Amino acid sequence: MMVCTCSLELMGWEISANLGRHVPAGSDARGWRWEITRGAEVAHVVVEISGKAWSADPLRLPDDTRHALETDGRTELVKVLDQDEPPRVIRCGSSGCSYLSAGG
Repeated sequence: MMVCTCSLELMGWEISANLGRHVPAGSDARGWRWEITRGAEVAHVVVEISGKAWSADPLRLPDDTRHALETDGRTELVKVLDQDEPPRVIRCGSSGCSYLSAGG
């Protein structure tokens, strides 16, 4: 019989809440703030959509940006839930979505 000796570090993050709209000062980007949890740990991730992408024809956007727009950023958030240190900001625009790792 196998016994799991799993630690919290091996558990993935889970989405706990959409905290609503995010409109950074001095930028044309806007998006959504999300809260994720892993055990007792809590982290916040912002998914930002560039102003250019907001005003573009959705069918001309890369799939990841279009799906982020359609889901309040959730599709991009799901992609980082398995990371030990998820990014604080995911940016989506006319060339797709990207982020810097939390460690660098």
